[in-house]
Amino acid sequence: MDKFEEFGRRIDEELTRLRRYIDEEVAPETEKRTAQFLREVSEKLTQAASKLESRNSARAERDSQKPPSET
Repeated sequence: MDKFEEFGRRIDEELTRLRRYIDEEVAPETEKRTAQFLREVSEKLTQAASKLESRNSARAERDSQKPPSET
């Protein structure tokens, strides 16, 4: 029975150590990388929106300069 209890305590200690490692080492770096990724994606989306607006504006200008179609 002592071996089983010691095994359980050892697992609890290792899980605590693993949890601390994740909280202190893994999570901050992951959050840093995620923030950078989101900034890059945001910039690309802004560029894509500008291109779409430019195309739409050029199309509207072109259409407004066309003579009315004869029907």
